[in-house]
Amino acid sequence: MPYLDRVALWIGRMVAWCFAAIILIMVYEVVARYAFNAPTDWAHESSILLASIGFVFGGAYCMAEGTHMRIGFLVEKHPALLRFSNAFSLIAGAVYLSGLSYAAWKMAQKAVWRFSLSGAWDPERSGSTLNSPLPTYLKVCLFVGCVLFLLLVLRRLVSFRAR
Repeated sequence: MPYLDRVALWIGRMVAWCFAAIILIMVYEVVARYAFNAPTDWAHESSILLASIGFVFGGAYCMAEGTHMRIGFLVEKHPALLRFSNAFSLIAGAVYLSGLSYAAWKMAQKAVWRFSLSGAWDPERSGSTLNSPLPTYLKVCLFVGCVLFLLLVLRRLVSFRAR
């Protein structure tokens, strides 16, 4: 198995634990809110961040594992279309992920490279009661996840052409 696939699979297994953490956070929030009348400021925002990270890296994980969903009604009736369908899917994915990676890079740049008038680092914040810099980290993760997914698609496309 190529190194890039192993990296994507490892990252996917690690971020899968984000969903377990969300369950624990939500249980804590429900108990704190309804049993002790002490809701938290951080539970909702952090659970959204964890779910987002899981979804961002989930695409690359599925590509590395080869488990993306397909609608195969055309290729089931016309097996000759399978090769064309696979090639078209990879090319369309590469084009889409290239644009998404570029847009994610621009968003991450704007979120990360922010400084106050005093010169202190002032990353983009959520604007909520917690006002955490979690959106900045999420935008960086989106960029990294898109690039990883794009590299996996391009590797698959190159190996597809070699066949």
